[in-house]
Amino acid sequence: MADLQIPKAFKPLFSPKRYKVYYGGRGGAKSHNIARALLIQGMQRKMLICCAREIQKSIKDSVHRLLSDLITEYGLQDFYRVLETEIRGKNGTEFIFRGLKHNTTDLKSLEGTDVLWIEEAENVSKRSYEIIIPTIRKDNSEIWISFNPKNRSDPTYTQFVKGADEDTFVKKVSWRDNPFFPEVLNKERLKLEANDPEAYEHIWEGGFDTRKSGAVYAKQLDKARAEGRICKVPYDPAFEVFTAHDLGFGDAYAIWWLQFVGRELRWLEYYENSGEQMDFYARLIKSKPYNYMKDGHFLPHDGGHGNIRGLKPTVQFADMGIETTLLPREQDINPGIELLRQTIHFSAFDADKCADGLQALENYAYEWDEERSVFKSKPKHDWASHGASAARYAALAAAEIKGNITETKPQGDPYAHRQAASSWMG
Repeated sequence: MADLQIPKAFKPLFSPKRYKVYYGGRGGAKSHNIARALLIQGMQRKMLICCAREIQKSIKDSVHRLLSDLITEYGLQDFYRVLETEIRGKNGTEFIFRGLKHNTTDLKSLEGTDVLWIEEAENVSKRSYEIIIPTIRKDNSEIWISFNPKNRSDPTYTQFVKGADEDTFVKKVSWRDNPFFPEVLNKERLKLEANDPEAYEHIWEGGFDTRKSGAVYAKQLDKARAEGRICKVPYDPAFEVFTAHDLGFGDAYAIWWLQFVGRELRWLEYYENSGEQMDFYARLIKSKPYNYMKDGHFLPHDGGHGNIRGLKPTVQFADMGIETTLLPREQDINPGIELLRQTIHFSAFDADKCADGLQALENYAYEWDEERSVFKSKPKHDWASHGASAARYAALAAAEIKGNITETKPQGDPYAHRQAASSWMG
């Protein structure tokens, strides 16, 4: 058996702490060293170790392969048995692998976990943390988090780096902390540093991605944040509320709650889930204390089609007392994207209740075409797509309700009044 060496920067993994957070750029070997540390600890005592990430559609999306390769590299096959979906040690140690998002039932069975390792945590939503953290409740249990920073507003950074407390160990690592950093990668690092310093800072030094490369709504959301329009937004019962839905059954289902207060569009709340039927979402909508607009629940055109139960979502909602409106079919989503960009100028978002939706909007990006070295004409379909699609439908719904509010801009700064001490934004 080869000697598993742990670099100095990762020695704190062996000291007790509820939260252990490692973040930074490429080359720091965060995942490899955390995996090594877990393999060592799993041999020292019987442990249940859950390796998680926000989305795991199959075992191929997990760190199962990384752990398996390290077991082979260090000759640990006599102790660890690698199975198709888990890894078991001779002393009863188990490595299991889970996705956090839309996996509530499985997550609730993890009370006996000794260590939860969340990899690629820059993608983890606020709601996922709210579910998983209280679940890891065993005495002396720990939560390990590794990620590459992307946006300053991402829940992982704000909660565990910016908001770190005495129960949290935080370490930023880079290629400098890796004594085994290969020369081939060093050449790539130096090349990028010379050719694109901004990209270098994010990729190799672990800075935020200020380039916003391919991000669809970054510029508009940055402006909204700078103007104080991502904040605590009150619901005004004098004005009607409408909802916008991105339908999903095997996939994610997303809903935004919004209301117009004069010219301003207030984004009150966001919700996302999967695996539930229409009656679940109907009960959710009815449970909210909102004054709903008549026919004010807007569905995309496929809401008029049958689903796996053979009934149209519009019919299912109607049977449960919810009247819907179908939006016209989009031949091309790009006009809707541009409409949402313009609509954000007149919008205010509740920073807390819309946190996961805002995270989706900030991460919604065009896909890069490697062959042509350009961005493709449509954004990539990933975890961020559902919240972003529902937001696009919200903009289309807003245009139907108010007409094209983006045709003329208001005179002066429409948000200047928010700087006053008496403002609800203050």
